Amino acid sequence: MHPLILAAALVAAPQDSGQITRQIVVGVCLPFAASGEVSADNIALAGLVRRPGGDERDLQTANGHHLVKLTLTGNARDHNLRRVCEVQARAGGFDQARDAVAGPLESAGFAPVPDEPEDWPVWTREGLTATVHQNPGRATIVRVSYSLLED
Repeated sequence: MHPLILAAALVAAPQDSGQITRQIVVGVCLPFAASGEVSADNIALAGLVRRPGGDERDLQTANGHHLVKLTLTGNARDHNLRRVCEVQARAGGFDQARDAVAGPLESAGFAPVPDEPEDWPVWTREGLTATVHQNPGRATIVRVSYSLLED
């Protein structure tokens, strides 16, 4: 099946906020943070479109419940390279986002960082860091990042 047809079928199927957050983190954030690139097929499979007025790295779900910002700054030559994928999950809440990404992150080789607060879990793997956090009254933020300084 062509990836875009599969993406349309997945987007049409009802999904909860946790499933959508997981799809974005696994299909978009992990590849982007690791390499600085993400395929158009992965973006489509995650149900993301360009935000109105945004560029190709400023995305959202069709209903606007998930906002995604891909940021690439610096470069390896100057030792200041940083890649960040930030997901703002405006639906579902902290527990749902954390529970949705914990298993896939650990299956992908990420290890939970011990002694982190329960309301701000952190996982790491080979220079990549993933966190979930929510300030009171705000959207849950899932952030996957790579920094040359973390290597």
